[in-house]
Amino acid sequence: MSRSSKAVPSGTGAEHAPLVIGIGASAGGLEALQQFFSCMPPNSGLRFVVIQHLSPDYKSLMADILSKHTEMQVYQAENGMAVEADTVYLIPPKKFMTIKDGRLILTDYAPVTLNHPIDVFFSSLAEEKKEHSIVVVLSGTGTDGTNGVKFVKEHGGLVIAQAPESAKFDGMPKSVISTGLADFVLSPEEIAEEILNFSNTPTLLRPLRSDNPLSEEESPFSEEETLSHIYTILKNASGIDFTYYKRSTILRRIERRMLVTHSSTLAEFAHLLGDNPEEVQILAKEILIGVTNFFREPAFFEKLKYNAVYKIVERAKEEEPIRVWSAGCSTGEEAYSIAILFREVMEELNVKRDVKIFATDVDSRAIEQAGKGVFSENIIDDVTPTRLAKYFLKVGDQYQISKDIRRMIVFATHNMFSDPPFGKLDLISCRNVMIYFQPVMRRGLFAIFHQALKNGGFLFLGKSETAGEYVNLFKPVCSAEKIYVHKAEGKVEDLAPPTFNIPNIQNISLKSIRAGMSQSAETAVENRYVRFLERHLPATVVLGADNTALHFFGNYSDYLALAPGRASLNFFQMLSEDLSLVSATAISRCRNEHTAITYTDIAVDCPAGRRVISLTVEPIPSDAEEDDGLEAVIFQENTVPAIEGEVEKFDLDATAARRITDLEREFQESQNDLRATIQRLETVNGELQAANEELLTANEELQSSTEELQSVNEELYTVNTEHQLKLDELTMMTDDLSNFLSSTMIGILFVDSNLNIRKFTEYVGREFQLMEHDIGRPIQIFAHSFPDEEIEQDCRSVLKDLTSIDREITAMNGRSYTLRIAPYRTTENSIRGLVITIIDSLGTPRRDTGEET
Repeated sequence: MSRSSKAVPSGTGAEHAPLVIGIGASAGGLEALQQFFSCMPPNSGLRFVVIQHLSPDYKSLMADILSKHTEMQVYQAENGMAVEADTVYLIPPKKFMTIKDGRLILTDYAPVTLNHPIDVFFSSLAEEKKEHSIVVVLSGTGTDGTNGVKFVKEHGGLVIAQAPESAKFDGMPKSVISTGLADFVLSPEEIAEEILNFSNTPTLLRPLRSDNPLSEEESPFSEEETLSHIYTILKNASGIDFTYYKRSTILRRIERRMLVTHSSTLAEFAHLLGDNPEEVQILAKEILIGVTNFFREPAFFEKLKYNAVYKIVERAKEEEPIRVWSAGCSTGEEAYSIAILFREVMEELNVKRDVKIFATDVDSRAIEQAGKGVFSENIIDDVTPTRLAKYFLKVGDQYQISKDIRRMIVFATHNMFSDPPFGKLDLISCRNVMIYFQPVMRRGLFAIFHQALKNGGFLFLGKSETAGEYVNLFKPVCSAEKIYVHKAEGKVEDLAPPTFNIPNIQNISLKSIRAGMSQSAETAVENRYVRFLERHLPATVVLGADNTALHFFGNYSDYLALAPGRASLNFFQMLSEDLSLVSATAISRCRNEHTAITYTDIAVDCPAGRRVISLTVEPIPSDAEEDDGLEAVIFQENTVPAIEGEVEKFDLDATAARRITDLEREFQESQNDLRATIQRLETVNGELQAANEELLTANEELQSSTEELQSVNEELYTVNTEHQLKLDELTMMTDDLSNFLSSTMIGILFVDSNLNIRKFTEYVGREFQLMEHDIGRPIQIFAHSFPDEEIEQDCRSVLKDLTSIDREITAMNGRSYTLRIAPYRTTENSIRGLVITIIDSLGTPRRDTGEET
């Protein structure tokens, strides 16, 4: 498509609300910019600002290169320069650029930091132009532009990313696409076409009024009814009623999707929603756009730390949990930021507290992403290197939040207006949420906060929100940073919490339970055999190595019974107290001596009366090479089992003394083992701690070096591309000049300041008997066809006086020529030799035909 192929219709909306297009590019972006501007007409009425990663050590040739691909004026920006229509502005090297009141503001790069100039400009453009901003992210590596795109989207701007398959380097476009915020993913030529389409489309939605319906000839429904229908579609798909969301926000988001989907009327867009569930999800996501980042407004979070978090931790008792609610947490950055603040405060105060942060949002997809705790590299713009090294783990090109921080947070999908709120809270953080609500919803939200917060709890709002209307309930702690303390005794007459829905608990069918517990015929027959055999077997219990009962035989109920409370199959919890000491001793001896141990004449009180029994503990042999530690405990009345091994009469005192001795020995061994283990752990822990600190330091240095190298690599790639283009131009110019010199019948000879030959034409070569290999040799050694002329002396005279010589001369063949010797001047006006020109005075020289001339 040529530059003039698209004309701008008159009366476009762009004239009343001028659009500014911010274009971010890095490595490989020059080609994309050339393609883009080749397709952009010079009279679009748009303003273009190009932000590219440029090397601070080389002069940028971007203005010169781009001017060959567009008829628009191309300038390298200067501080305070006004942004005008049909003009392209380029960022200078070593500068950040922002836009304020229609002018470009330049500031120096921050020293010894990774600079993201695209993010900086995109953020300022979003603040300046809001929905009249368009940002484009072209080829490049890294994530510069991703954070800026979030701000543009939050303020209602349009976001376009270059299709990765058309980009030379797809890192930056892919990073933007992964956020899900790109309205279009197109090639550079298609981007130009879509921007023109966007700028030429007039406002699609006028302010909707219920008393101004469309006529029946135009539509069977009014726009208000169509909008209500859209609300219903959204509620059915997302479960959220957007009726009381701010009307201007809803209309802006709908209009943006109408432009993207090329829907000309609201009714047409409503029909599209009805047929396209994916578009419904996109619109719901656009309305719920949750743009957040770590420590948004860092100064606000510092105030929160020292004016709220410290107080909460200091007054909390050790056994009392600290409860925090991050309402509308989006993808979790805010909740993680608060968790980091609490962790830092507890470390600084050297205390431990149970901090539980409830992070909720109505968007289930955002909550799912937040729960993973994985973030892209662009968080390095928001998180300090110390916090990044301490609370994050680098995994590939992403950062994973540490487990200690993740354990502090519970993420859940929650609608704060319809679901029951949390209670007994020490802190509520609800930032940049209320700005999307109508007053009736904001009033309900403050009622919820009043109900949920403890007396003396804190409320943290966004910079555009305030609780000033409810000073009886929320007293400002830091007015500028929107931190308030809750006064539970305060009352406001019209402040009542909404009614919440309690989820239904479904009854479990008894029939299904019985069906699950039914036995197969095979199992029933097996149980029948077992019951018959157990009447003839002695009471026996098979124990595992951890004293857990694995199997029961015979009538064991006289000696074992389930203990009340939590169910357990631990042998000693079920065993009769009369048998506890003797069983423990027998089991211990059996395991140490690896033989059967029997105690006789043991008196035990059973449910049927007092009995005297024998107790045997015998190891169960294993087929495997390693013993699995199974033993059988056998209870028999009035008989001595015919089992090989040790047999002793039960003596309470002797058995108790033996058991005490065994326990003391085991205790001493355990203590020795524990002491040795502790010493080893302390040594290993010290080594690991030292190694960890070294690794953290090395990781920070490597990370910083990698980022710097990546930035330098992008800058050098841009410089290399510019130089390559210039080299191509110079090569073409050299070819043009060579062809010109070789085709002309004028003799031209170039010599340097030492009268060494630099270049000559074929025509003059014959007069001086020169050949190609003579270049670089002094002119004095060559004979020429003008014996009466002192050409060498004339050359030195011109070099000395810088005055040209023009005169008629005669060759040996009698032919007359005009000789001109002039200084060779560079573009910097320095003398670099001479130009000797010989022209036939009688007319155009004839071509050499082999005859003598």
